[in-house]
Amino acid sequence: KIVDNQFVISMFHKEGSYRGGSGSKRAKDTPIKKSERRKLRSTCISLLSKVDDSNNESQLSTALSTILDSIFLDSKADISLRKIKQPNAKSNAGATTIYIRSPSPLSSLDSEELNYITKWPYTKKDQPILIQMSTTTTNSNGVGMKNVMVTIPTVSLLSVLPSDTILQLPTVVIPPQVSKYICRGANVMRSGMLSIQNVNLDKTAGGRIWVCVRVQNNAQPFAVGLLTQNTTNSNILGSEDNKGVGVEIVTCYGDDIYWAQLDDSSHHNRGNTKNNNAGIVSFLGGGLYDDGHYGNVGFDSGKFVHGLVRLDLDGNDDGNNSNSNDNSKEGEKNKQDHDCIQEAGDEQKGDEDQVNTTSEVATNDMIGKLKIDPDIDDETNKKDAATSEETSDRHDQEESLLYAFHTALLVVSKKDLPMAVSTFYTQYLLPSRKEGTFLDIKQTRYKKISSFLLEQSQNTVRTECGKSIITIGPSKDEQDPVAFLTGIDRTHIDLRDAKRRRKEEVGGDNAMKEKNKMAIVNLYAIPHNVASILRLDEDTVKAVNAKSEERRGSGFLTLPECRDILNQYVHENNLIDEYDPESVILDGNLCDVLFRKSKKQTSASVQQNEYPESITRKEMNVKWIEKMDCAHAVVSMPGSVILSLKRGKPPMVTIEVECRQNRKKFITRVRGLEEYTINPNDFANDVSKRYACSATVEDEHSLTAGRAALKKGRCELVLQGHLVEELQALLTGNRKLSSHGGSKASPYSLPKGVFEIILKK
Repeated sequence: KIVDNQFVISMFHKEGSYRGGSGSKRAKDTPIKKSERRKLRSTCISLLSKVDDSNNESQLSTALSTILDSIFLDSKADISLRKIKQPNAKSNAGATTIYIRSPSPLSSLDSEELNYITKWPYTKKDQPILIQMSTTTTNSNGVGMKNVMVTIPTVSLLSVLPSDTILQLPTVVIPPQVSKYICRGANVMRSGMLSIQNVNLDKTAGGRIWVCVRVQNNAQPFAVGLLTQNTTNSNILGSEDNKGVGVEIVTCYGDDIYWAQLDDSSHHNRGNTKNNNAGIVSFLGGGLYDDGHYGNVGFDSGKFVHGLVRLDLDGNDDGNNSNSNDNSKEGEKNKQDHDCIQEAGDEQKGDEDQVNTTSEVATNDMIGKLKIDPDIDDETNKKDAATSEETSDRHDQEESLLYAFHTALLVVSKKDLPMAVSTFYTQYLLPSRKEGTFLDIKQTRYKKISSFLLEQSQNTVRTECGKSIITIGPSKDEQDPVAFLTGIDRTHIDLRDAKRRRKEEVGGDNAMKEKNKMAIVNLYAIPHNVASILRLDEDTVKAVNAKSEERRGSGFLTLPECRDILNQYVHENNLIDEYDPESVILDGNLCDVLFRKSKKQTSASVQQNEYPESITRKEMNVKWIEKMDCAHAVVSMPGSVILSLKRGKPPMVTIEVECRQNRKKFITRVRGLEEYTINPNDFANDVSKRYACSATVEDEHSLTAGRAALKKGRCELVLQGHLVEELQALLTGNRKLSSHGGSKASPYSLPKGVFEIILKK
């Protein structure tokens, strides 16, 4: 049995793909030795030859042997390898390896090579030729085995193969309308497959079978993937049992490999024979290899693959393909594709006798021999388009259903089981779907949630111990076999993957949706008498050059700014002791500022003022800060956005608990919420819902007798119960301060040090 490959390359503009994500280091390509190149050539022969497990070159065609020699043994070109690590991997164990072939010099291509492909035809960009990737297999009992490495060819390598070799490769044929979904990154669904050719299904039990994918009436493959388990000609398009993925795509036309090798100038000049008459023309595709589309005129902008029709020398449709629009029978479709390939091979043989023709004539003649077929039976075209659209929509809905199912299982706790299926579907599965998506079970192949859960309970493929991800139970009357969800296998590989994915998503959402937190920053203001005694610069005292615009000109200084002003005064007046740099000699002005007492202090003190001659820097800084006026700023974090600037200490939120009825009941009073832009009425409603307590708001007119007067426009909250810890947890947004569940998901974020707790008897 085949386990779904977890390490298929993400070739569609994702981090870790062939091109690499934005901001990441460019992947390093390592050239390989000649001996490794010979081994790689032997591996490629094993992949492409008809005889399995053999490197007998006598059984190879001359054309295949020649082009493989040019690819792997040409001393003027390099073959490099690139390692792509698995997600979150620290080493290269199990990494995907891509082998890359350098371009051929254009000067090395003569007229003979332009008529018959004997050398690597790409002359502008490096082209990946082989991919080695890790895949997991299981034996017939479903028990997991170790990962094995699978080697598959790329689209660029397949584009240069002779027609007889293409005819022998394991191939999946699809309608042209399905190709647009493959080019976007989708897998090939069984319902979108027309036929499977040259696949030995007896080997699927021991490992993955790679297949190339092409569209009807276009012989050149545009994608390569791995055939899934039990996918045969009996369960594809036209059969009743055609559900599920047929081919897991690894690389295809339109992925990162395509965009990396695409040359902009060639792409814009495509179809302009005046600018594109230099290079080798593909006999299967009818286009230049260096046009960025692998030499096939049916490959359209990395988004679609068209069928082709071959023309005669007069530019008319060839009679051999006059019945190409008759797609009523699958055998006729395959016969037309076979004739198209065979005809290309015949043209190759015929062109060998025309060595003396010039490159320009040969190129222009070949470009005109193939064109996009616009009339592949309009009725079949519409039917295939509708089928492919339906298949894609159903595939998307099934992916959304599976995503929501795995996410919902993570939320269900053990004590909630057994659970009614209807409850699981409405309260867990539907809320677990991706944000912004719509899930309709009727648009899937299951039609009912019971059918989906039944299949999941019977699926034991992706498990190490033969257990299904869930177990289900019948109703009491046993008429409904899928009435209850009775068990969940928490060790299932799908649940482990879902847990890892959810952790990454939640981490990203928290980073994006992190709520702002408030913080108190202590500021200082230099008194007017100090500034006048020391003759300090007025702009410096007013913080004209402060970093934040809110503080500029306000006179509010941070602690480092305040110390810098003192240090500047010391340096300008040469007050540093030359024998002890850590000491400062006090002059008269600085001594008065630091040590002179006020009249009140002098009258209250019996001792006479003492004025030292020197002081250490540390003591000087402490004395200096003591002489400053206090101020504060309320700052929103992150971003350090200043919400308010005021003199004095920060306003306090007073939480007072009063005991009533012989210490059996308590009431909690709260003041000062308005200083932090919290509406008392809204906060009272929120607290009463969270903690199930009564809450009233008293203003200056309805204040309880005996209470301290309120400022104008201020209110006092009266709450039922002892709620000191709960209110602190709620107001700071830190639910760890209280075990009460009502403190969760707090919208408030007051600083920690602004609470004044008063406990009355």
